[in-house]
Amino acid sequence: MILQALYPNSETNKEIILTSSITGILLYFLLIIYQPFGTSQFEHSYKYLLLFPYGIITAFSFCIVNLLLPKRKIKWTIGSELFKTFWILLLISSLSYFYNTVFVSEVRFSFENYLYMFAYTTALGGPIVVAYILARYIYLSNKNNVAANEVQSFVKSLVENENQLEGNEKNTKLSIIADYGHFCLELLEQDFLFAESADNYCIIYFYSEGTLKKQMIRISLTKLLNQIQTDAIKQVHRSFIVNLKKIVKFKGNSSGYKISIERIEKELAISRKYIDSTMPIIKNFAIRP
Repeated sequence: MILQALYPNSETNKEIILTSSITGILLYFLLIIYQPFGTSQFEHSYKYLLLFPYGIITAFSFCIVNLLLPKRKIKWTIGSELFKTFWILLLISSLSYFYNTVFVSEVRFSFENYLYMFAYTTALGGPIVVAYILARYIYLSNKNNVAANEVQSFVKSLVENENQLEGNEKNTKLSIIADYGHFCLELLEQDFLFAESADNYCIIYFYSEGTLKKQMIRISLTKLLNQIQTDAIKQVHRSFIVNLKKIVKFKGNSSGYKISIERIEKELAISRKYIDSTMPIIKNFAIRP
C-alpha cells in the first residue's frame, strides 16, 4: 500500500528551517499575487503588510511540527508524512484564525468561522503541501542515495585495497642468491622469519610448507638486505634482518629493545640505530608483555 511506503526522514534542523521558510514565502506570494478566498476584496492601506503574518504562521507551523515529531525513532512512511501534514494544516488554520479574528477582521470567535478558515487553509495549502512533500521526497531520496553510494564506494575501495595488499604480500617472492656456487633460495615474503649473520654467511629462518626450517647461505648481511628488503623486512641490528610482521612480543625502551619472533625461542635485539625506522611498524603487529 502506498501509504505504508517508506518516506525519507533524514532532514537536519537546518534543512527543516530552510524548507519551512521557503514554504512560508511561497504562500505569502500566492496571497499577494492571486489573492484567493476574498482577499482581493479586502481593502486596507497596509494590506500586503497584514498578509505577511500568514506566511510567518505557515513557516512556523511547518518548522515546529517537523522539529517536534520524533521521526528518527519510528518507521516513517508516506502515511506518517500525510498525518504530520494534517497537524501542520490544523496549526496553520488555528493560528491564522486567531490572527484574522483579533487583528484583521476583528469579529467574534465562533466554531463555524474557524471551520471556514480550516477549509480555506486546506484548499490553499493543498497544492503547497503536495509540492512540499514531493520536493522533500525527491531531495531526501537523492541525498540518501548519494550518501549510500559514497559509503558503498568507500567500503568497496577499502576491500579492494585490503585484498590488493593481501595479494601483494602473498605473491611477493624473495630470491636470495648466494655469492658462490650459483645457489638460489626462493620463498614468499610471508614465509620469511629472520636472517642472522655468521661471519661470511647468513642463516635464514623460514617456513617451507608450514614447517620451520633454516638454511645457511654464503652471503653478507648487507647483500642479503639489498635482495630481500621490503616494507616489512628490515634490518634491526648489525647481525639481524627480521620480518617485522612475524614479531609477536617486544620489550625495552629507547636504549634498546628485545623482540620475540613466532616459533623462535631466542630473543633478538634491536639496536638504537634502527629503533626509529622499525618500532612504529612493530607496534602495529606485536604486543608489549
